[in-house]
Amino acid sequence: MNSSIEITEAVKLAQKLIDRTREGRLTWEAAGILRSIVGATDISGAKAFTTTLEGNLKATVSLTKSGQNELLDFSLIEFDPRRYDRIAMPGDEPTNPDKDVLSVSVEKDPSFGYDTTDEMRLNGLLVDLYALARRSALKIDGSVERALSYLDRIAV
Repeated sequence: MNSSIEITEAVKLAQKLIDRTREGRLTWEAAGILRSIVGATDISGAKAFTTTLEGNLKATVSLTKSGQNELLDFSLIEFDPRRYDRIAMPGDEPTNPDKDVLSVSVEKDPSFGYDTTDEMRLNGLLVDLYALARRSALKIDGSVERALSYLDRIAV
């Protein structure tokens, strides 16, 4: 259950993330995708995307299923950067666990509507943010530009 404060904070944060992503100032990557031995990764089926903010804050947007319902999940996590980018060695000092700063979830298409207008607004923002994050992680804009350029060349 989301509190009204969490919904309000999520609306503000989601809007800023959308703006910065559209401006090209934020890039997203697929979350939870393991690289194969040869280094190739198929992220086309990814359902969660993350971006790192200020070094130790990570925003994640994802699409999940709960029974018959699709949920848009959005979170902001503070993590210990020492825990990433290296292998832990015996004798290392313990690192701090991840801390959930904000975590909300809304139904993508609720059968009975939304409880508040902020919740409805958050849903719309998360749909847009999810689409932008997916496009950024899959580098779709570059692929579309290449396809358009190719079609322009063969049309002449």
